[in-house]
Amino acid sequence: MLKRKPVAAALAVAALAWLWTTPLRAEGAAFWEMTRKEDYFAGRLVGLSVSDNGILRVVPTPRLIGDTQQPFALCSLLVGSDVYIGTGHDGKLFKVAADGTTALVADFEELDVTALAADGQGGVFAATSPDGKIYQLTGDRGFRVAYDPPEKYIWAMRFLPDGALVYATGSKGGVFRLARGALAAQSLFATDESNVTSLMLAADGAIWVGTDPGGLVIRIGADQKAMAAFDAPSREIRQLAQLPDGAIFALGIGEAKPAASGGAPSPTTVEATVGDGEGGPSPLRPASGGTTLYRLGLDGRQSAVWTSGETATSLTRWRDGLLVGLGSGATGGQGRLFFVTSDGKASLFGAVEEERIAAAEVAPGDALYVVTSGLAKLYRLSATAQDEGVFTSPAQDAKAVVEAWGRIHIESQGEVFVQTRTGNTQTPGALWSDWSAEIPAPGGLIASPKARFLQWRLRLKKGAEVAATRVAYLPRNLPPTIASFTALPVGVALQEAMAPPPDPSVLTSGLDPLQFGIIANQPPRKVFQRGARTLQWQAEDKNGDALTYRLSYRLRGQTAWKPLADKLRNPFFVIAPDMLPDGVYEFLLEVSDAASNPTALALTASQVSSPVAIANAAPRITFSPSIISAKESKLRVEVAATAAPLKSVEVAFNGGDWTLIYPDDLVLDSPSETFTLTYRNLSPGEYLVSVRVLDASLHMTSEKLVFVIQP
Repeated sequence: MLKRKPVAAALAVAALAWLWTTPLRAEGAAFWEMTRKEDYFAGRLVGLSVSDNGILRVVPTPRLIGDTQQPFALCSLLVGSDVYIGTGHDGKLFKVAADGTTALVADFEELDVTALAADGQGGVFAATSPDGKIYQLTGDRGFRVAYDPPEKYIWAMRFLPDGALVYATGSKGGVFRLARGALAAQSLFATDESNVTSLMLAADGAIWVGTDPGGLVIRIGADQKAMAAFDAPSREIRQLAQLPDGAIFALGIGEAKPAASGGAPSPTTVEATVGDGEGGPSPLRPASGGTTLYRLGLDGRQSAVWTSGETATSLTRWRDGLLVGLGSGATGGQGRLFFVTSDGKASLFGAVEEERIAAAEVAPGDALYVVTSGLAKLYRLSATAQDEGVFTSPAQDAKAVVEAWGRIHIESQGEVFVQTRTGNTQTPGALWSDWSAEIPAPGGLIASPKARFLQWRLRLKKGAEVAATRVAYLPRNLPPTIASFTALPVGVALQEAMAPPPDPSVLTSGLDPLQFGIIANQPPRKVFQRGARTLQWQAEDKNGDALTYRLSYRLRGQTAWKPLADKLRNPFFVIAPDMLPDGVYEFLLEVSDAASNPTALALTASQVSSPVAIANAAPRITFSPSIISAKESKLRVEVAATAAPLKSVEVAFNGGDWTLIYPDDLVLDSPSETFTLTYRNLSPGEYLVSVRVLDASLHMTSEKLVFVIQP
């Protein structure tokens, strides 16, 4: 049922290649363990952050402020204490006040509200798409067209200190400047790119833009000179932000675009911190289909500091780092907000029940407003942590109803409590047991009923931390299964592949020999062995138990089984030619997991083979009385198959080449066949005839006859 490995050994194996959903096993028990940030992302987090090294901490809990009742949020804008939210695909604009009052302030003809901007003098402007227009709000649900550009899409807008409006467009990408009171916009930058997707005003007054599908980051200086600052491997630069040190951060999304040489960079999908793009340990590579955060330093260095397999929508400067809003790749998953430092260290800062973080706005006092999509809602996060946070694990699958639950252990600091519940359906619900009573950390014996699935819930009080959670259980032993049991062709034998013996200290340590390059269970090699019959099988055990095999035999038609071999470790057995008398046999294979289980819990499986012929006796050759004359000599040869069917008969005359011959009835299909050899016009003298016979068991025999032609 379980490999007998010490706990330390199992943990060492896990350190090499770990999937937390794969249980650790040691000394008859199995374990689920959570230690990495990815482990916690598989569950649900409320009011908790997860650091890069997998530490759970309590953070501000998002508090629902407003609900637009729309499916998609596309942009947002904080003006004073009010948050404006542009939605799609009904083209509506909402205002959410600090007290949560949500009001529809504009219902445009176009499908989407794609960008918002404030002029600093109380004016709020909204851009729509397609056939985009720029509107100015004029009062309660009032608006007017401030400018109707010829471009179809408007993706971003910003007001300059002089009151001019700068906006970015698609499907023919460009950047335009609309002076206050002007009737037409001035083109600041035109590009062959389909879209200019992002727009940022830097501290030095320069305008930075990002494009799609070339993934370019372009700087437009005060002299209106445009220059490419970065050619990202990602297809789209979704957002741009600048930190106080002057570094520019670009949020790239999408798969790797083709390189200039026609190739494509190798993608990565693992969230990670990487080094400098120039001579650093990792090259600039985007996440395949996901998100890459690029840093453009003042010294010209470019690096990919953080990646995620999910697609990001928002990038917001907050304190001394950045907030990246991500969506969930799974329907019903949580939208997540990550805090990323300038050097790429990331932690999960918050999560919402909606599927995507669409935007984030920083309010005075470092409070945050978070806009979600999937359902367009507004949440507020205070700058200080709440009283507690809760983590709920996904349902853990033991593959069968467990024999017994063990202990749940929490490695933590501060006040932490745990509950468990169990069930036999994959999705937790009303058909599961109730949550158990809370147990304070470090935990204790699991009191939930025995079942196949287990779920646990951690409650952390303010200031608490959780570094690891470990659950022990004794799996239900499952019987081994036999996938196949066959006999190889006659003469094909198997030999165990020779491998150098492992260091005895490795074996006694309990560590997996694979860690030291020792490959076990290499497939056997095939060799020729005349007359041998090889039995081969495939068996597996879902518990990963070590299996042993026993073989028995009986002649077809008999009922009693006789032992042939026991305690076999290899999944094959070679029957040597002299091991069993000739006959047609059936073989019984019994597979046991007793090597990994107590006797009372060990299980077996068995299967009977198809009939297998054992034939050791060679064919017989008999020369019958013949007619000998110079004109025509006829030699009669009788060939009898004593055990196996005849396969071929050949003749050689006077030491010449072997020649295939057919029996008198032309079909080689009987246990006994007659052959007539005819030789004409022979000169007087002595002649030698040799006959060679091969049967289906690859036994070969030969006989010779000398006859004389008289003068």
